[in-house]
Amino acid sequence: MKIELDKRELEIMLDALDCWRDKLDAGGNATDEVADLAADLFESLHRDDDFRNDAVPDAAAEFIQAGIDAREKVKASSRAAERRNERMMAGTASPVSNDPIDW
Repeated sequence: MKIELDKRELEIMLDALDCWRDKLDAGGNATDEVADLAADLFESLHRDDDFRNDAVPDAAAEFIQAGIDAREKVKASSRAAERRNERMMAGTASPVSNDPIDW
């Protein structure tokens, strides 16, 4: 389950957990789970990234970028464009048109 809280709500939750933990400590029933939850909330409250975890990269963007990089690498090592330009300069090839009318 995921619950989103703003800073004020986190502060209220921390105060409530502190009161609850004090009550549990007085009865000798303090649990590590309450302390762990309070520590997690405290960390969330004082993080500088506005509660976002940007450490995990966007897999889709990485996948797309990898494809772009691979295509550029192949284009850089291809001599097809260079040979086409040489034929055009020699007058043995016509310019390539992407207009469907010319197909």
